[in-house]
Amino acid sequence: MTLHLANSVLGFKLQFLDVHLNSDQIGPSVVILRFKTIFGRGAWLQTVVPEEPLNQRMTNYIFADWWIPTFIAAIMLKGMGIQIDRDMNVWSNKTYLSKPLLVKEDRLILEHRRWYSQFYSESSQKFTIKKENDLTW
Repeated sequence: MTLHLANSVLGFKLQFLDVHLNSDQIGPSVVILRFKTIFGRGAWLQTVVPEEPLNQRMTNYIFADWWIPTFIAAIMLKGMGIQIDRDMNVWSNKTYLSKPLLVKEDRLILEHRRWYSQFYSESSQKFTIKKENDLTW
């Protein structure tokens, strides 16, 4: 997927802050996001590894041209952390619908589901909701 992020303040475009992104998802747990800005290029590597039901470990790495100051990478990591914290509320309260009502603009959701399903088979372990007062999985 390719994206172009254009930035503006009070309606004035700040082209020097534009970011060009190219994203690749490799399997269900690795994402590589390559970015290009006026300051330089870099790549973001994110992995998500399930550790137990409802518990995943997410790791983020950022690589950039040598002349990009380290604090810029730190700001990008902090920004990603803020986005993840905001998204966690959605992830924690989502409901899976086998046939959701979607508008035309949401077609990528169904494409992503079809792509993601290739990593599971009929014999894949199914998650079941635990009973109240039951401390086992």
